[in-house]
Amino acid sequence: MSTEESQGTREVRVGQVCWLEIPVSDISRASKFYEGLFGWQCDLNPVPQVETPTPDCPFKGMYFFNKKDTVNGAFVVMSDDHRVVNFFEDRPRAMPVLPTIQVADIAETLKLAEKLGGKTQWPRTTCGPNAGFYAHVIDTEGNMIGMWAQN
Repeated sequence: MSTEESQGTREVRVGQVCWLEIPVSDISRASKFYEGLFGWQCDLNPVPQVETPTPDCPFKGMYFFNKKDTVNGAFVVMSDDHRVVNFFEDRPRAMPVLPTIQVADIAETLKLAEKLGGKTQWPRTTCGPNAGFYAHVIDTEGNMIGMWAQN
C-alpha cells in the first residue's frame, strides 16, 4: 500500500476536474434529478456557514454530492438576486461551461433525464469514427450538461 493510500489521500492528477459546483434554486428537485440520472449521492444537510454572508454573497446554501471516487462537488442554492441560468430558449447559441458526464447509454439516459424533469437540448450525436457519442440535456434548474458514451 502506498503512503497516499495509507493516509487516505488521492493521487494528484494535474489538469483533472476535482470539484464541480452546480447552481440550483430547488435543492430537493436538483438532488432528485442528479441522483436519479447519474447515481450521485447528495447530503441534504447544508454545509454550515462559518461566517455570516455579506449582502453580496451569491448563495444561500451549499449541499455536497459525490459518487464514490468519480465526482465531488456541491449544489449551490443561489440568492434570489444572483440566480444563474445557463440556457435560455431564446439564446440557443449561447454556450455555457459544459460539464460532460460519462454514461452507459445516451438514448436511455436522455429518456431518464426527461422522465426526471430535464429536457433534451441536443440529441445523441456521433463524435466521429470510434470516438463515441454525445448529447446535451437541460437539468431541472436550467443548467446545460453534456453526456458521453462509447456506444
